[in-house]
Amino acid sequence: MGIVRYRSALITGTALWLMCSAAPALAQDATDTDTETAAQETEAGDIVVTGQRQALATAARLKRDSDTVVDSITATDIGAFPDKSVAEALQRVPGVTVIRSAAKDDVMHYSAEPSGVVIRGLQQVRSEFNGRDSFSATSGYGLSWSDISPELMAGVDTYKNQTAEMIEGGIAGTVDLRTRKPFDQPGRVMTLSATQNYGDISQRATPDISGLFSDRWSTGIGEFGLLANAAYSQVVTRSQGITTPRIMPFAPGTYEDRMVYIPSGIGFSETDYDRKRFGIAVAGQWKSNDGSLVATAQYNRSSYKTTWVEHQLLSYWTWVDPANTNHSTVWTDPTLIQPPRAAGPTAPNGTPFTFREDGLFQTGTITNSRGGWGFGGIADWATGEYVPGSTDYLGVLPNGLPLYQPCLNTDVTTGGRPCRAGSALDIATRYSNEDRVITDAAFNLVWQATDRLMFNFDYQRVKATNYNYDITFNMRTWADIGLDLRGATPQVSLLSPSGYNTTGADWLTNPNNYTPASAMDHITDSTGQMDAFRLDGGYSFESPWLSEIRFGGRYANRQQEHQWSVYNWQSITSDWQTNPAGSVFANSGRNTIGRDGDGNPILFEGYGSPYWEVRPYGQQIFGGGVITNPNLLFIRSDILANPNETYNRFSIGGQTNEGGVASSQWNPICHRPEEIAGSCFTPGELLNVQEKTKSGYVMAKFGGNDTTLGGISVTGNIGVRYVNLSTRSEGSLIYADAFTPAETLCVPLTPEQIGQLGPGQYAISPGCLAAGSTQDQAFSTGGSLASTVENNNEYWLPSLNLRLGLGDDLFVRFAASRAISKPDIGLLKNFTQIRRGGLPQSEIRVGNPNIVLDAGGNPIAYRYAYTAQTGNPRLRPIQADQFDISIEKYDGDIGSFSVAGFYKRFRDYIQNGTFSVPVTNGGVTRDVIVTGPTSGDGASIYGFEAAFQRYFDFLPGLLSGFGVQANYTYIKNDGVKNAQLVVDTTGGSAVARSALSGMIQVDRLENLSDHSFNAMLLYEKGPIGARLAYNWRSEYVNSINDCCLGFPVWNQAEGFLDASLRIAVTPSLEFNFQGSNLLRTRIKMKSQVSGPTDVDPDREVKFLPGGQFEYDRRFQFGVRAKF
Repeated sequence: MGIVRYRSALITGTALWLMCSAAPALAQDATDTDTETAAQETEAGDIVVTGQRQALATAARLKRDSDTVVDSITATDIGAFPDKSVAEALQRVPGVTVIRSAAKDDVMHYSAEPSGVVIRGLQQVRSEFNGRDSFSATSGYGLSWSDISPELMAGVDTYKNQTAEMIEGGIAGTVDLRTRKPFDQPGRVMTLSATQNYGDISQRATPDISGLFSDRWSTGIGEFGLLANAAYSQVVTRSQGITTPRIMPFAPGTYEDRMVYIPSGIGFSETDYDRKRFGIAVAGQWKSNDGSLVATAQYNRSSYKTTWVEHQLLSYWTWVDPANTNHSTVWTDPTLIQPPRAAGPTAPNGTPFTFREDGLFQTGTITNSRGGWGFGGIADWATGEYVPGSTDYLGVLPNGLPLYQPCLNTDVTTGGRPCRAGSALDIATRYSNEDRVITDAAFNLVWQATDRLMFNFDYQRVKATNYNYDITFNMRTWADIGLDLRGATPQVSLLSPSGYNTTGADWLTNPNNYTPASAMDHITDSTGQMDAFRLDGGYSFESPWLSEIRFGGRYANRQQEHQWSVYNWQSITSDWQTNPAGSVFANSGRNTIGRDGDGNPILFEGYGSPYWEVRPYGQQIFGGGVITNPNLLFIRSDILANPNETYNRFSIGGQTNEGGVASSQWNPICHRPEEIAGSCFTPGELLNVQEKTKSGYVMAKFGGNDTTLGGISVTGNIGVRYVNLSTRSEGSLIYADAFTPAETLCVPLTPEQIGQLGPGQYAISPGCLAAGSTQDQAFSTGGSLASTVENNNEYWLPSLNLRLGLGDDLFVRFAASRAISKPDIGLLKNFTQIRRGGLPQSEIRVGNPNIVLDAGGNPIAYRYAYTAQTGNPRLRPIQADQFDISIEKYDGDIGSFSVAGFYKRFRDYIQNGTFSVPVTNGGVTRDVIVTGPTSGDGASIYGFEAAFQRYFDFLPGLLSGFGVQANYTYIKNDGVKNAQLVVDTTGGSAVARSALSGMIQVDRLENLSDHSFNAMLLYEKGPIGARLAYNWRSEYVNSINDCCLGFPVWNQAEGFLDASLRIAVTPSLEFNFQGSNLLRTRIKMKSQVSGPTDVDPDREVKFLPGGQFEYDRRFQFGVRAKF
């Protein structure tokens, strides 16, 4: 009878395990889904805890019984929090932090929902749907976390170590998103919920609606189940920010007798995000009458669409050219940034700037230098006064004055000092529309062949698409900038501009004072698809020390095509270019701007009907008062939303399609002459990678609660996984340009030139050597060649997981494994453009090994050097040996306390580097020195986590409903370097600018905080459930390769407070109230303006304010009904 009970339990347990892991990740047999929040009765009549208590009890049970180190969130947790994405829920897990900026390397945009997940300081997180691969169609490798509807989740499991049966790929951790299935419920279940969202800055109300139907039926051929779950969510948020771009250090003696720091500009932004997400999850199940066969079919689809409109005020009073500067650059010219001065050659400058104790600029009115320029000569105007006759530069205002006041920096006009001018004021509108879709279809069949032998077959197809259209349009005017950085928030006054004339009483709202300055558009159009097959098996034993052998194999074929265009900035009407006089102003209409040689009129077609709007910008930013000028003129976002309209109004083609003359230099994307015919992309903007993975494993499970050694229960598993990874990256190779006739023209050196040569230099010109370099001429042909690079790597990944039971629900857990993390798809780009080095006269010298000599020792040719920047389709995955040890104490169903230490040691960590690649062309082979991603040295990361949760049931009355949940994480980076790579490129280079010489070397990994914690106050009693949650992290590096601030950008320590309240009116009806970001936390950034570099490793570290952002408090009120 005991054997019968044992086998029955075995069959039942096995079936539950396989059903709950519809994907065959057999390690996840403990992750069965939680039940509904309504109280349910067991067969014995006991009442099961519900709501938050049930969620915590389920999470504690999953953690205690798991085969490896795991932390879980149940569906109740997600539903009880004001979390609008899976990433927001994951930030409550020990060791997990989230990326709040809207995109990597872009600190100028913060959305209300996180864009990424970091586990234990690392971003190489593997994402799964029901134990299967999941990914988005981007240049990254995994999932865009905001794509997924949390309402569809039964649970989210965060695996921090591995077993042999788990799919390879996550050295940071693996996050498995589990959806519901019909056999998870005991019978028919129907739910419907509706929520209203409101943001206090956006002041928009938007809906969330979700519903679920699940039922199961017994028939003569077995039991059937069907589940359908759908969720629609719209969230509108507004974020506002102020930044100080590229702070410029000025040497002592320039302004004061110490180093001072002046921002190169000031920026304000206000962004409205409108996110719509629709997700569906459908599952059907069948179980044979004898329970030996269970089939599950699942279909999940998530559609994510976001539209955001940004309005910016940007003023750069001096341009810091990244091509000619680095983090070590110090300026010595005080005329670049000065106060305004009165007219006349001896007029003094205005009120001097003030600086605080650390040298940062504090107050002053700023103008910039425009050198000496104007029309005519000194006789054209009297000192400091405009004289008729010099009005033809760009345009004349309606009041008869020229837009630009003529100026020459002569002793007569300005005392030889540069002319002063107001700063360019760019009033920009940005429109971005992104549409991402992920579909995941899967079929799973479990066969219990005998009492001991079982098999599990699984097939999955994932398809992902991503389309993004993005455009920024600048309207430009000019102003002297009154800047005050003394308070908590910068203050700006926009004053009448020096050196420019304006018209109208309110000049900042008059289109006559603006030019349509520039446009910058961008398109992403990408797809990804994967088919995966998996077969697993298991054989059970009655031995207490060997309970089961599991084995299996998997094959996956993934294809990713990523088309990502350059951010295509071009001028339309800028003050530094020559424009038709009739095109300079924003409201320029169709007009005759001159006549050709035959006397025919030359037409400018104009910009069309009014395309601008006046917005109360100064009244809205940070509640008003930050910008003293209330109203500004912007281009309308509905114009930008229509690419055809912007093309017709502002592009070269649109302005010349009726024979007119263009002011513009802008060819929009899809109209650029260098694009591949029939597409919107150039060869360097294409990525096409195929990845095939073959893997197999064997794993032994041993022990159990009744298996003891010296009174200590022993449970665990040991195994090994084999992985064969092959990649194929298609692209192109661009050969070095052919020599021009001028380069190979042999002109002997003149006697004067020979006389100027240094010791040991040959008396032959570079042209004569080039003419003799026939091999390099054969190698340098220009043109391109289709290129395909195939790469293959294999790995053996052992793992050991051990849990020791010390009694009284006290456990010690140990885990050790070797893991790999595949490179981001974007780093595998196969596009190389070879460039030939030059040959200066100084290099034509004795001893130069590249000089080719004839038999008599005379130079006759030169072996040129060749370089390239590229991705690296031969990259190997990162390897990590990882170890975890923890002590876990459980108190009843809910209470628990755990302390865990972890250590990860890396090999082949991907970094930027230089390597040599032989390239053959024209029968000649040359070694090309390539800069790009490479597999670097090893390093390590370690730390510990502590977590505690319990309810105070021992307290009397209503107080017994209180509980707490808290966790803390400490992380230490020991030598792991930032990769300094970019995954989205428009050419060969994947190396970030931060990797160049002279740049600050930051010793902190991006998005790694040394310290982080969560503290939650809980309440659950009767029909009321509530939670108050605070999430905090210490300072961290946001970006070492920021687009806009120009230095490494750090975020100061930040904390966020959320709350929720649930009231069950009846067992079938509940109301809930949720609030997030209740403190309206202001994100504060600082620029690291000084620090160690490759040429000065002892350079002092210095931080100055970089900017600040804030976004809505969000409130939700909802109702949930169960039928």
